[in-house]
Amino acid sequence: MTEHHSIIIVGAGLSGLYLAWRLQQDNHDVMVLESRNRTGGRILSVEYNDICRFDMGPAWVWPHLQPRLQLLLTRLGLKVFKQFTAGDLLYEKSPSDIERYSQQSSHSQSYRIEGGSQNLIDALQSSIAASTIHLDTRVQSIHQQGLRIDAVRDGENYVYSADTIILALPPRIAQQYISFDPEHSNNIIESWRAIPTWMSGHSKVVFIYAQPFWREQNLSGEVFSHHGPLAEIYDGSPATEEYFALTSFVGLSAQQRMQLNQDELIAACMAQLLRLFGEQSQQVLDIRIKDWSQDKNTATAIDTTTPAHHPHYANDMPRVFWDNALILAGTEVAREHGGYLEGALESAEEALSLLNI
Repeated sequence: MTEHHSIIIVGAGLSGLYLAWRLQQDNHDVMVLESRNRTGGRILSVEYNDICRFDMGPAWVWPHLQPRLQLLLTRLGLKVFKQFTAGDLLYEKSPSDIERYSQQSSHSQSYRIEGGSQNLIDALQSSIAASTIHLDTRVQSIHQQGLRIDAVRDGENYVYSADTIILALPPRIAQQYISFDPEHSNNIIESWRAIPTWMSGHSKVVFIYAQPFWREQNLSGEVFSHHGPLAEIYDGSPATEEYFALTSFVGLSAQQRMQLNQDELIAACMAQLLRLFGEQSQQVLDIRIKDWSQDKNTATAIDTTTPAHHPHYANDMPRVFWDNALILAGTEVAREHGGYLEGALESAEEALSLLNI
């Protein structure tokens, strides 16, 4: 089965969908190939009781610092709401030493998207022709000769060709799963392997409650812990507040998490919440877990170590290959906002500027 399109985008995360949306607005022939059975990439919001959604991937936005994202949200008619930070925060030095502080939260200027970050993906996807996106399509090789893509879609072999291909996915994923003909130089391969994949080492756990008991204790829900297993906790309640939530990041490394089964991890988390918040924390309605290090579409073997801080993304690496026929996009290759939603849009706009259209 063969298809030709003017522009083929590999990856239906924020960068890929934004590119497709912009290109279709200008009536360009575009196709998006996505290996997952859904769009959004690392943007993932899970539903609870068909009423509200909780972000398992990126959640925070800073409209005053992210002009591209703010403009896109406005154009799509999406609203944001302020991260809940009222009240004291907790600092767990050890299980027997938990301190309480009334200082201002570092997230006092953070916002979240109403309905979850997934709303951004849904709004973009609904504005793109359904036939434009091929899900469950794993690209296996890309050939410069004829600019051909060999892929497997729903178990069937497909051959696509294009005038331009945009790789809107993490460089490590591209290097790990896609073969290139001719092969890239060792310098290029190593530069791709050196770029940390945003979110790849993280594991998020969301505890869903009927009531925000921490607020009743004049707590913001914000916790920092040196003991864990949860290193950071925040109020993750949706804007509509039909339900409430504590959203947390597991402090254990991916290798350490592999040594625990899910029941053991949950038991340790619940014990920590009991220490921090008391008996009411045990009245949990549901627990959702997303370990991105176990997601083969996000993490490779070298992604199991989470950087201690937000990764530094090099802004001097090549982004175009094969006489501008192959272009890199995605938040990891953004020049200024790497590792943020803003970076996904920034890199997409640079890719658009490189197209010979």
